[in-house]
Amino acid sequence: MRGISLRRPSPAMVVACVALAVVLGGTSYAAVLQVPRSSVGTVQLKTGAVTTKKLAANAVTSAKVRNGSLLKADFRPGQLPAGPTGPQGPAGAPGSPGLSAVERVETTSANNSTTPKSAQIACPAGKRLIGGGARVNGGNPKVALSASFPDNDNIYRATAAESDGFVAAWSVTVYAICAIAN
Repeated sequence: MRGISLRRPSPAMVVACVALAVVLGGTSYAAVLQVPRSSVGTVQLKTGAVTTKKLAANAVTSAKVRNGSLLKADFRPGQLPAGPTGPQGPAGAPGSPGLSAVERVETTSANNSTTPKSAQIACPAGKRLIGGGARVNGGNPKVALSASFPDNDNIYRATAAESDGFVAAWSVTVYAICAIAN
């Protein structure tokens, strides 16, 4: 049995192999270099060079993010927990007193053809008037409100009248928004 004969490679083949080795090994050269710690900073990095894919998992923590640098648009819906979390800033001065026990009370005048009609509603004891309003029930468009106003800290009043012709039956409803002022 004859042995396998080995021939010398041609000079062109040697040059081609060396060129291929240089091309393929050239990119790995930088990884072999010893780069001193903290020698690469923002000056050396090109804009957009560090992407999400290039960051290690959990490499960026809340301690490494500058306050106020993230926007709502930086988060997906449902990504943030509901309610206050994390460290809170210093407490500010207490705010002005607020409202509690807010309720709506109303009354309606008699439903007949008498004109004009007035109605008023007072807030329950211990509460103050913070808003109110009135509406005409029936008689449209021949009945209109002629007055709707708060009369003091506790009462809301309204008056309506027929504006054109006889209307069989209509009424005025007055409502007040009442609350305890803390």
